[in-house]
Amino acid sequence: MLRNIIAVALFLCILVAANPLSADVESQVVDFRYAPSWWQTTICLPDDSLKTIVGKEGALLYDFSDKGAYRGFETIVEAGLDGSVCVGQSLISSRIPIVRTKKQLGSVDIEEDAFSVGSQMKGYGRCDILVVHFRNSGNEDANCAPFVTVKSGVGVIANKDDQKVSVGSGFIVDFTESFENFEQTDDGVIIRFPSVTLAPGEHHLLAVRIAGKSSNVPAHFTMVDAQMLRAEAENYWKKADIPYGAIQVPDARIQALLDSSIRNIYQAREIKDGLPVFQVGPTIYRGLWAIDGSFIIEAVSLIGRQKDARLGITYLLRRQNEEGGFSLLPMHWKETGVVLWAVDRHARLTGDKAWLKSVWPRIEKAVAFIMNLRKETLEVPNAPNAGLVPSGFSDGGLGGSYPEYTNVYWSLIGLKSAISSARWIGKKEKADEWQKEFDSMMQCFKKAAERDMRLDSSGKSYLPIRMKDDSDVAAQRGQYAFLHAVFPGRLFSGREPFVTGNMAILEASEKEGLVIGTGWLPDGLWNYFGSFYAHALLWLGKGQKSADLLYAFANHASPLYCWREEQMPLGGGDQTVGDMPHNWASAEFIRLVRHLLVIERGSELHLFEGLPAGWIKPGAVIKLQKIATDFGPISMSLAVASDGSHAIFRFTPPERTRPSKIVLHLDGWSGSSGTRSLSVTAPAWRLIKLSRPAGGSRTSAR
Repeated sequence: MLRNIIAVALFLCILVAANPLSADVESQVVDFRYAPSWWQTTICLPDDSLKTIVGKEGALLYDFSDKGAYRGFETIVEAGLDGSVCVGQSLISSRIPIVRTKKQLGSVDIEEDAFSVGSQMKGYGRCDILVVHFRNSGNEDANCAPFVTVKSGVGVIANKDDQKVSVGSGFIVDFTESFENFEQTDDGVIIRFPSVTLAPGEHHLLAVRIAGKSSNVPAHFTMVDAQMLRAEAENYWKKADIPYGAIQVPDARIQALLDSSIRNIYQAREIKDGLPVFQVGPTIYRGLWAIDGSFIIEAVSLIGRQKDARLGITYLLRRQNEEGGFSLLPMHWKETGVVLWAVDRHARLTGDKAWLKSVWPRIEKAVAFIMNLRKETLEVPNAPNAGLVPSGFSDGGLGGSYPEYTNVYWSLIGLKSAISSARWIGKKEKADEWQKEFDSMMQCFKKAAERDMRLDSSGKSYLPIRMKDDSDVAAQRGQYAFLHAVFPGRLFSGREPFVTGNMAILEASEKEGLVIGTGWLPDGLWNYFGSFYAHALLWLGKGQKSADLLYAFANHASPLYCWREEQMPLGGGDQTVGDMPHNWASAEFIRLVRHLLVIERGSELHLFEGLPAGWIKPGAVIKLQKIATDFGPISMSLAVASDGSHAIFRFTPPERTRPSKIVLHLDGWSGSSGTRSLSVTAPAWRLIKLSRPAGGSRTSAR
C-alpha cells in the first residue's frame, strides 16, 4: 500500500534513448529575444519603503507619479561622459540586484554599478550608491570628463561650497570627489568634475550617493566608503533570508528567472499595519490587489514560505467589507471569489484545519455576499445575467460595467472553494446548502453561455466575455478569467464546446509564442497571460505545449530577469502597460515551473506532466525540496547520467495525506509514452527499466 512508503524515498531508474526528445528543444532556449524595448528594475532591499528603480541606461529613478517627466518618475540621477552610448546591462547575479550598466565613448569603457544600502549593512543609513568606473581600453591617452546629472520636477539646488545637491522631494546627492562646476538647467543641474587624462589601461573611479535628508549616513563620503559598501551589499544579498533553492532546474536562465522572481516579490513587499503586504510592483501597482496578491501568496506557499503566506493572507482578509465582500476595485465582484479560493488553497497547502476554522466566519460572510449578488440579478429574470452576478468591471483589457463573465467565473470558483473548505472541516450542512447554490448558478451560467456563443471572423465558435456581445472586441480580449476557470478553478472539462472553442481562438491568436491582444493593448502582449494559457493547456492534457509557453514567457523578460505587464511585439512600437518588475508575472513564473513538474489532480499527484524536453540532457539535474502540495511537502530529484543514457529518479512522498495515486508522466521527454503509477510497498524502492524493443515502443520491467 502507498501508505507504507510515507517518509521514505522511492528510487526509480529510467533508461532513455540517446536522442529521446519528441519536442522541438531548439525552441526551448532563453535569449530574451522578445525583451521590451525599454526596461527597468529595482535595487531596493526586501520590505523596503524606498523602491529605487534603475532604468535601461543606468539612471536611478525616484519619485514615481502620474506626472513624472521621465517615464513616470519625477527625479533622475545619472552619470557618465558626454556622448557615451549604453552598450549593455546586467545583474551581478539573479540573486544579487546590483545593476551593472556598460557604456562606451571612444576607447573609454564605462562600468556603472548601482546598489542600495540599508541599516542591515554595518548600521549604515538607507541610501543608494552608483559607482562609476572609467577605463581606457585603447592604445593612446584618452580624455575623461565625468558628469552627473540630477533632474527633478520638484526642484534641484547645487551647492559648490558643501559639494552637495539637494532635491526638493527630500534627497541629498553627494560625491566621492569635489566637482569643478555645475550647469543649472530648466529641470535640474549637470555636475561637472575635473577632466582626467587616462593612459592606456589606466582607470578612474567616481561614486555618487543618494540619501534621504533624514537618513543616517556619515557626513563625508569617500571611494573607500563606496567600495566597502559595494562589498557589504553583495554579501548582504548572498545571505538574505529569501526562499531560494526549493526548485532547481538544469536551464541556467530559467533558474535565474525563478530566483529573480522570488527576490522581486520580497523587494516589492512592504510592511503595513504590522503585516507584510505582497504588493504587485514598486511603482504603478505599489499596493495590494486581491487577485494579484492571492496568486503571489500561493507562489510563496509553494516554495515553502507558508508563514509568510499566512501573514499576507491575514492582511488580505482584513480588507473584507461589512457586507462580507472584497472589493478593492469598484464592482470587481470577482475579488470575493478569489479570496475564497485563496483561503481554501492556503489551508490545503498548509494542512491547517484549525486556521481554516478560525477564519470560518469570514468565509460564511463572503459566501453570503455572493448569494446576495445572485438575488439581485434574480429580481430581473429576463436580464442577460439573471441568476449570475450584477453588471461589473471585467478588467484585463475591458473597461466599463456591463453583464459579463469574468465575475461569474470567479464567483463560481469561490463557491466551489468554500464548499471544498466546508466539507474538509466537517461542515456538511453548509457544504450541502452551498452546493445547491453552486449548482443553480452553474445551470444559469450554462444557459447563458449557450445563448452567447458566437463565431469569430474565421468561423470558430467561442464564448465572449461580454454577455449578448455584438461588439467588435477581439475574441481573445479579457479571456484571462476563462483560463482561471479552467485552472486553478477546475470548473470545466476539455469536452465542453465553449472550452474547446475558447482554447481554439486563443491558439489562433498566438504571436511570439504568446497570445496577442488579450489585455489593454489591442495589438500587444500581456506577458503573464502566457502562464494562464499554459496552465489551462496543462490541465487539459497538453503538457509539452505548456512547456513551450514557459519559454515564450521567459523570452519576453528583460535581461535583468523581470517582466513588464504588457508590451508590444517586436517592431510594434514601445507602448507598454503596467509596472516593472510586475510581480504577478513573477508569481506566475514560479507557479508555472512548479505545476509543470508537480500538479495535483483531485486526489492524485502528477509528476513531470509538462517537463520541458530540453531539460533531459547529459548531466542535468532537476530537484525539488519540500515543495508544498495539497497532500503535504514533497521532495524529488531527476538526475541524468553523464552519457545521457538514463536518469535516476528519487522521490520522498507526502506524509500528511495519502494521494489515491502518484503518477509519473513520461510523454514528451523520456522517449517513452504514457504514464507510470508509483504505488509501491516496502522496502520502498523499485527499479524500472525502459527499453526500446524492435517495434519501437517501450516496455517496463521490475
